[in-house]
Amino acid sequence: MSMETQDRQLLQATIEFTLAQSHADVERFKAAMLDWGHHWQATTATYLPAADLLADSLDSANEQTRALLAMFEQHKHRLRWEQSYRQIDGLVSDAMLAAYAFAELIGYNGPFVSERIRCGIGVWGADIDYPRHRHGAEEIYIPLAGSALFKIGDSEERLCRASDPVLVESQTTHGFRSLDQGLVVLYLWQAGDLREVSHFD
Repeated sequence: MSMETQDRQLLQATIEFTLAQSHADVERFKAAMLDWGHHWQATTATYLPAADLLADSLDSANEQTRALLAMFEQHKHRLRWEQSYRQIDGLVSDAMLAAYAFAELIGYNGPFVSERIRCGIGVWGADIDYPRHRHGAEEIYIPLAGSALFKIGDSEERLCRASDPVLVESQTTHGFRSLDQGLVVLYLWQAGDLREVSHFD
């Protein structure tokens, strides 16, 4: 099976999963997911240790999220794992840098090139504090496994588990703390710079 065919299987599963979500906040991203573009490019796989957390996270997935999570786990060695932050910048803790990573599926750097939407999987280990930050694009986290306490804008801290989407409006300060099972999310960005590095207040 070719690399492109494997990538397209993962893309199709991700699109179908997103379209199946009935939450109103996910609805605003569906049009872009259906019309992401048309160009596939081969990407070079890169590894980060947080990718290995996918296998353990299957135990904290639910019936709605387990199949997609298992597919990302199956393909994890073919993905390009990244981090947005560096130790030298001092923006996030060493603990977070040791136990977080994301892999873009759709976007500027993903195998499916899009200027309209960015979509991929993000992984954080247990007890990781992701400091409050903001960016111009609107974002939604769709937890696939694990749980975290989210703080969005001035709202009260909120516990989120698998299938409990978290919408972040443009330039809204947000952050979270993963709990003892860590956190795996499907993330989607739109309506802004899709590769903007977040600003920390």
